[in-house]
Amino acid sequence: MQLNSLDSSLSTIALNQMPTTSRRRGLDRWFYVGVTSVLVGLNLAAFGPSLIEPSARAVPLPLTALVGAHAAVSAAWLLVFLAQTILVATGRTAVHRQLGIAGVLLAVALVATGPLVAIGEARRGFDLSGDLVPRGTSQSAGTLLSVLFLFVLFGLLVAGAVWYRRRPEVHKRLMLLAILGPLMGAPVAHLVGHWDALRPLAGLIFPIANAVLLAVLPIHDRLTRGRIHPVSLWGAIMVFIWFIVTFVVVAPTPAWQDFAEWLVR
Repeated sequence: MQLNSLDSSLSTIALNQMPTTSRRRGLDRWFYVGVTSVLVGLNLAAFGPSLIEPSARAVPLPLTALVGAHAAVSAAWLLVFLAQTILVATGRTAVHRQLGIAGVLLAVALVATGPLVAIGEARRGFDLSGDLVPRGTSQSAGTLLSVLFLFVLFGLLVAGAVWYRRRPEVHKRLMLLAILGPLMGAPVAHLVGHWDALRPLAGLIFPIANAVLLAVLPIHDRLTRGRIHPVSLWGAIMVFIWFIVTFVVVAPTPAWQDFAEWLVR
């Protein structure tokens, strides 16, 4: 009788927990769709004005074919990533794996074209921040090419995600960090540059924006899992440290400035 009662109690507990577990999995899947959709919208809001009326913006004209190719690759990568999150959320993992090949190729193309665009535009006296830096403002090559650190970080995060593609919990977090970290600097810079009143606050806005974006994953884990996944925590911390070390410590050094000057010759 006691064994039967115990079995009945355990079965009841299991049944009560099943909907909660299922609900959490559903929230987790659609979380990635939602966050990616917001990031795509952020990019549209940031780059849209320059695309609609480039003459009114502080962008180098005419746009080169390489700049156009890089923009197309970046947009395609974001849209493929959004499609990938939707495929996982709807249970179409086989298609997700097939489309992943295209995602890897686009990531490679993004890493390849990004530095070339940055160097090419630096030779013309522009960086990739768009309206953040007014037209005609003189900047050092080291400042103009500090964006190269972001492409290195993006490549490392995507490479790690591909390496751990058979561990979904690690894979999806590294992929989202690749967007939340290195790829959000440019749209945030463009958004800030759209308003004259915000430009002087850029030095304060960027670290706050980075911290908020990187905190999305840990907060989500805590609310849905009850604990923070190590990749969400330490990945976000390492990305933030990368920003500080590369932009605050390395970029101002004479060695980096000399290297950047050599690149733009």
